[in-house]
Amino acid sequence: MQRIPVESSHIVSIGYDPKTRMLEIEFKENRVYQYFDVEPRVYELFLKADSYGEYFYAHINKHYRYDRVNEEKAPVPQTLALVTSNKDKFRDAQAVLGEFGIELEQLDLLVDAMQGFDTEKIAVRKAKEAYRLAGRPVVVQDTFWNILALRGFPGAYMRYVTEWLRAEDFLALMADKADRTVIRTHTVVYYDGKRSKVFAKDFYGTIAKEPRGKSRYSIDTIVINAGETKTLAEIREGSGVSSTDPKGSAWYEFAKWYNMQRKLGKV
Repeated sequence: MQRIPVESSHIVSIGYDPKTRMLEIEFKENRVYQYFDVEPRVYELFLKADSYGEYFYAHINKHYRYDRVNEEKAPVPQTLALVTSNKDKFRDAQAVLGEFGIELEQLDLLVDAMQGFDTEKIAVRKAKEAYRLAGRPVVVQDTFWNILALRGFPGAYMRYVTEWLRAEDFLALMADKADRTVIRTHTVVYYDGKRSKVFAKDFYGTIAKEPRGKSRYSIDTIVINAGETKTLAEIREGSGVSSTDPKGSAWYEFAKWYNMQRKLGKV
């Protein structure tokens, strides 16, 4: 079971399997215990607790059946970890990094959804939190949306906005707007516990007059990148990735840098 490293005087890492409802806790001195039939909510609150030790003794210890596990320490994986629950982001990154022979692993960890108005600061904070949870070098990617006619809306909040607004709702907001320009700032951040490296790229596009293609993200059906004729949704339907020009992405700049760091023996 994959466990998340935590900062605690007694607890080293915490893992959970929602299918079996098994909670696994690694304590100091390589002691690992499994707790059975633990509710998902208990695990979620455990990760958010101000004190892992206090939460453990108050809500887990003596509340659930348990067993001790004998295990050997596994070596730290050498593949680069992209921390995201978004499979489309992973495919976009994999398509570029694969050209450089960079192996990539997707880690779906419970990283707090950090929001704000400075896309670089948000991404760096997210990378540091992802590193804390993964316990190994990580890379993260965030997108900041700026619809000029809507004065920068929705910024870093597109993840939530697409859950509330359909494509038709976006088009209604743009109905009387002459300027249909949208700028997407893609930010990729690498963090290894000591240094962070940031790569950013702006993508200019326009809001289409009608939705085209299918996507779980409503905005993708109405955005057309500069120089393209298809919406983001149509491009992904045809190729599996969101861009026809991977060399123009922040992932490409990151891949060049990371590949050089490998040759220099720095990663």
